[in-house]
Formats: sequence, C-alpha cells, structure tokens
Amino acid sequence: MALRNAYDALSDDELTGAVLAREPAAWPTFFAKYERLVISCIRKVMRRYGAAFNEEDLEDLVSATALNIVKDDYKKLRAFDATRGYKLSSWIGLIATNTAHDALRRRAPTEMWAAVALDDTAPVPLASEAALASEALEAEDEARELRAAIAQLSPADRLFMDYYYIQELEPEVIARLMSISVNTVYSRKNKIREKLRIIVSKQHDGRTRKGEAPRA
Repeated sequence: MALRNAYDALSDDELTGAVLAREPAAWPTFFAKYERLVISCIRKVMRRYGAAFNEEDLEDLVSATALNIVKDDYKKLRAFDATRGYKLSSWIGLIATNTAHDALRRRAPTEMWAAVALDDTAPVPLASEAALASEALEAEDEARELRAAIAQLSPADRLFMDYYYIQELEPEVIARLMSISVNTVYSRKNKIREKLRIIVSKQHDGRTRKGEAPRA
C-alpha cells in the first residue's frame, strides 16, 4: 500500500517526536493512525453504561479526545512514558476512555458510580414495566448507598476503584501505576469490596435504627 506521506513510515516514537516538534502533517497522520482506536474506546464506554449516543455525539467525543491530546502543548502526549510498560496505543486509548467518562459525568454525574458492583451480576431476565420501574428505584437507592460508602474510602482505595472499575485498566497496568504487585491488585479488589459491604451494612443499620419507633 502506498504511503500517504513521509510520516506514515515513521515508528511510534519518531511520529510522536515529529508531532511534539510541530512538524507539518505530523499531527494529522498521528491522529489518523489512532482514530479507529479512539472511536472503539468511546463506543465501549458509552455501551458499558447504556448511554444513548448518535454519530454526532461520537464525532464530538472524537474531537474532544483530539483536543485533550493537543491542549497545553500536548501535555498528555508528553506524559507518555514507554519505560513504564505502556504501549502508545494503550495511552491514547486511555485518553479516549477518560474523555468519554468525563462526558458521561457531565451528562449524569449521579450515575457514574452506579456501574460499580459489589459482586459480579448475572443477566437480568425480562420483566414487566412495573417490575422494571421498581427495580430501577431499588438500584438508585443501592447506587446512592454505594456512592456514600465509596466517599468513606481512603484516597488510595478510591483511586484503585477508578483504575479498576471506571477506567477498566488491566491489572498489570494498575500494578505499575500504584507500585504494587499484580497479586496485590486482585487481593486489594477483594478487600475493598469487603470494606464497602461493611460500610453499606452499617449505613443500612443506622437508617433502620432511626426509623424505629421510640421505645417507652
């Protein structure tokens, strides 16, 4: 296949260097190389949270991702460090994923943590509209409890949850980012789940006690 321009033949490092040096045509070539990945990452986030979106929304998020890469003199691109074990494609994908998450937070900030389950969930069978409405109200209450519980975690635990559940980073990447072993990633996930169960249980017990009739 014929090259569109001389930048097509460059390696990732060389192309990134050309972009950061603001060489002509380097940026269009760079983003064209990763545009399909960006689109895929955005679609994944939107579908994961059941967010409604159309092609115009998708184009806006692709443009927002590009802006996030180039703004502040390519600050996010300059932050890429191959020595930490990342691939450049993974880094670009992470920027696209975060861009989509940010858009969802602006659209419905109260829904973001609702996707974090304390346990793995099975497929939900079809039900009547009334049953679904009831389940939705229960889910809102559970999500509210969960958000309140998450707020009580340590900053490190909240960061871990963001990496694991929201950004959906691979355990190996989380291990590098937090300077822990991969085994610790799995054990920490279980420990945080247990912490949340305990906090939610205490919250529930507290509300139950408040709702009790005064004793004579």
